[in-house]
Amino acid sequence: MNIDIKSYENLLRASIDAKLSTMDSTFSNTIGLRLRRDKLLVWLNEPASLTLNSELKDKIEQIISSVLYPYWVVKHKAGLTLVPRFDVPPESARAIAYDLHFGIYQRLTVDRVSSTNLYANDKGDVKISLMRDYYWDLKTPHLAIMSVTRGGKTTLLRYLIANCYGYSKIKTKNGAVDDGAQTIIVIDPKLDADLRATTLAVNGTYLAPDFSKSDNSYIDQVNSALKAIIDVMRLRAEGKKQNPQIKYKDVFLFVDEAITIPALGTSKTRAIYMALLDRILMMGAGFSIHIIMASQSFLVGSQGAVSSQGRLEFGARILLASRLTPENTQLLFKELDISAINNLILDQDDKGLLGVGICDNGDGNIVPFKAPYFKDLG
Repeated sequence: MNIDIKSYENLLRASIDAKLSTMDSTFSNTIGLRLRRDKLLVWLNEPASLTLNSELKDKIEQIISSVLYPYWVVKHKAGLTLVPRFDVPPESARAIAYDLHFGIYQRLTVDRVSSTNLYANDKGDVKISLMRDYYWDLKTPHLAIMSVTRGGKTTLLRYLIANCYGYSKIKTKNGAVDDGAQTIIVIDPKLDADLRATTLAVNGTYLAPDFSKSDNSYIDQVNSALKAIIDVMRLRAEGKKQNPQIKYKDVFLFVDEAITIPALGTSKTRAIYMALLDRILMMGAGFSIHIIMASQSFLVGSQGAVSSQGRLEFGARILLASRLTPENTQLLFKELDISAINNLILDQDDKGLLGVGICDNGDGNIVPFKAPYFKDLG
C-alpha cells in the first residue's frame, strides 16, 4: 500500500491546529511533528502555552485516531510516552510518541478451528497469530479473554488450544526439554462437546463436571489438577538449580467460564482453588507454564473469577464486545477512560461485528481486535 506520508503530515498539522485552537501552531512551527509508517512524534520547538503532558497526549490522540484512519491505526498506551531527541534545542529535546500500525488490522480467515497459524523463524522465535500481522509471543505468559455468553470465547479457546499445542511442539523441537508434563489441560465447567473434542484431539486432559456427583467433587478434581501443575513447577525448579539455562516445554492450562467455578464449591475449596490459581499465575512464567482464562466477567473476590492480584498477572488481554463502555472495559482494561474508549475505532469488515473488540498482546498497546473467522467449526 503506497501512501504520501508528507501529505498526511500536512493534514495532521491542519487538523491539530484547528482542534487545539491555541496561539501555538504546527504551521508557525511552535509544534513539530514527524509521521512515519510505525510512529508519530510530536514536540514543542519553542516555549509555548502547551505542555507535553497526558492531557495534551489524549487531545492529540483523539485527533490523529480519526485523521489517520484507515491508513494507520493508533495504538493506545496508558500514560505518557516520551522519547528523547538529541542535537536539538533544549525545548525540543523530548517528544510524545504514538505507536502506529500501518493499515487496518485484518481478520484471519482460517480453514478449521484446529488449524495452526504459527510464526517461527530460524532464531527460535515462535508466535501465535491472533490477526494478520498481529501475534501473541507469550513473553507475557498468561492470556485473559472476556465476552458475554455466545460472544465467541469458547471458539477462540479451541483455536488457541490447537495453536498452543503446536507452539509447545516447536519449542521442544528447538531444544526445550520434554519432562513428560501434560501440554494441554482444560477446565470446562459447562461441558462443551466441541471444546472436549478439540482437547482430546491433541491428547490433552479435559476436566468437566460429573453430574452424578456433587459440585464440590468437581472443584476438588480441579484443585487436584492445579496441585499437579504446581508439582511440575517444583520439579522444574529443582532442575533449574542444576542447570539454570535449561528450558522446559510449554504447558498450557485453559479455564473456560471461569466466573462459575468458585461458585461450585464450599468456602474452603474456593479458598484452595484461588490460592493454587494465584500461585500458578505468579510463578508459572519462570517454568514455561501458562494460563489462558475465558470468562463472562473478571470480577475479583470469593465469588469472582480470580483474585485481585491474580488478575494483574494477565498481561495479554482480549475483550470481545461490539461496543465499548466504561462498564465492560473496567475489569480487564481499567486503564481506559472515556476519552481513550472513544478514540478506539472498532471497524467492521465483511463479517460485520462478529468477534470484534480490543486486545493487548502483552506489549502494553491496546488495539482493535477481530477474532479469526473459521470456515469449518469442526
